[in-house]
Amino acid sequence: MITDTVMPPKDATFGRAPTYNSDVELSLAISDDKKAFTAAFSGLEINLDPKSSAPVVSRTFTFVLPLSGTTPDTEIPFFVSGIIASESGANGHLLFSVNDQTTVIDFPGKREESFVQQLKFKAGSASEVRLTVFLLADRDSKSDASVKLIVDTIDTDIAKHGS
Repeated sequence: MITDTVMPPKDATFGRAPTYNSDVELSLAISDDKKAFTAAFSGLEINLDPKSSAPVVSRTFTFVLPLSGTTPDTEIPFFVSGIIASESGANGHLLFSVNDQTTVIDFPGKREESFVQQLKFKAGSASEVRLTVFLLADRDSKSDASVKLIVDTIDTDIAKHGS
């Protein structure tokens, strides 16, 4: 029986350690077969405090992880997980980028929820993954609405989700 199922790339693997980490405490767990990882963060967050005079706050974080064994059709899904808590009149924004591919998630208005956002990275012949998270919170200058946006983890499993 012939099926149209695409098998995950057998040879794509991640390196054992980041070659670059911009500033946030990062705990990186890589599977024994180097096909999966979870990056857990301590302090990758922004907080637009109601007592602050600043109407906008932002934060950027990047880490780079070696990648090998990819083919032109290799696709690797990355999942970003976190929490947003905002009041009416304030907004949170998450930009997540892997190399030259980016997704933006807007969290307008009143919210209190956890989230998981996926980016399907088309790896091609990439020799590394450069993962960048940009967090932004904003409100009207005359408002005292607050926003807290936290990224807890970024993870993937090539063997389970890759194509």
